[in-house]
Amino acid sequence: MGNAFIRTRSWEHGDLTGGPVDQVFAQVHRSVPGVVIERLAVKRASDDDNVYFLGIGAVLDLVQLDTGPDGQPPFFVETDSCRVVTSEVAEAVAAVSAGLGPGDAAADGGADDDLPQ
Repeated sequence: MGNAFIRTRSWEHGDLTGGPVDQVFAQVHRSVPGVVIERLAVKRASDDDNVYFLGIGAVLDLVQLDTGPDGQPPFFVETDSCRVVTSEVAEAVAAVSAGLGPGDAAADGGADDDLPQ
């Protein structure tokens, strides 16, 4: 997805939005070892910073997850080859996990064509 020039900041386990995306991140952290989450860093409070980049190790942009304000649905999950829009936490977790590749939550091998539509 190539976000090399986008400013982000690390999103850690204790960081919370107060919305359902916190559940998505908690479940992904439990099921995908080594997941790294970065949040878009903006200059002005009025800018939309509800954009997250998820990856494994040094590859930080395997999945982009956009949310409504304060981590509210809908969730827009994007990879290089697929886009999923959902308001359901479980569907967002499945799509993110599949986009990140093999792992406990992506038992099918994480093939992009298996993402929920």
